[in-house]
Amino acid sequence: MTALMGTMALAVLAGCSGGGGGGGPLAPNALGYYGDVDTWNAAVTGSGSASANIQMNGDGTVGVEITGGPDTGETALFYPDGEGYTANLGDGAEAYMRLGYFGVDGIKDGPVVALIDADTWDDNVVAMAFRSTDGVTAPGDMPLAGRATYSGQHLGAAALPGEYLDYIDGSFNANVDFGSGQLAGAMDTQVGDVTFQATISGSEFNSNANSIAVGNDYVNVDQANSNVNGAFYGNRAAGIAGTYRVNGARADAGAGMIGTFVGERN
Repeated sequence: MTALMGTMALAVLAGCSGGGGGGGPLAPNALGYYGDVDTWNAAVTGSGSASANIQMNGDGTVGVEITGGPDTGETALFYPDGEGYTANLGDGAEAYMRLGYFGVDGIKDGPVVALIDADTWDDNVVAMAFRSTDGVTAPGDMPLAGRATYSGQHLGAAALPGEYLDYIDGSFNANVDFGSGQLAGAMDTQVGDVTFQATISGSEFNSNANSIAVGNDYVNVDQANSNVNGAFYGNRAAGIAGTYRVNGARADAGAGMIGTFVGERN
């Protein structure tokens, strides 16, 4: 697995303080999901909710502190590395992070989502996907009528037992009915297209029960342990971003995805 997934499911992490001051956090609270993966079998062994503080430092480093989930209290300091960031976790273990931004100026300054992946010392990996709670559209500025479409990209990690263990990426699209408070989303991935329905509450939305499908298959998705969560950003909901976790069931038991998405209003 090529630097895939990562988290703070680690015993020793680099400190979060280093470097020089400045910069704003990805979010006062970054919300999302984690997923544990058995790399020998390319199978997800557990997943759930997580939260973090992610600080953009003035020297170009990024500090991460996990504030919710199995690894609460762990910290790491990430350094720029190509299109992403890496953190040395000791004993040869590394973590890799990719940040996502809006493609249109003025929606939100700085990153809005983060995907972190890291090795652990038991030949497993853990993935974490976060979205920012900073820059979210004020509830009073949310449209209450009309429809809108959003387009963008998603980035995540997926495991399919015996078949696939790597990153996934592709387009993200959403159709939103502000009057009814309903959203229909779709993401194309290397392991099957993901679709979902969600309900908007204020500036945020959560997937509806039993609404997530992979390749139009609802039956083999563990609906009770799959979620899509997101929010609208900027003036009048100019942007959209969020996180997803999808777990397989029955014929697809052990399969799973964790990731982020970002889009702009068309």
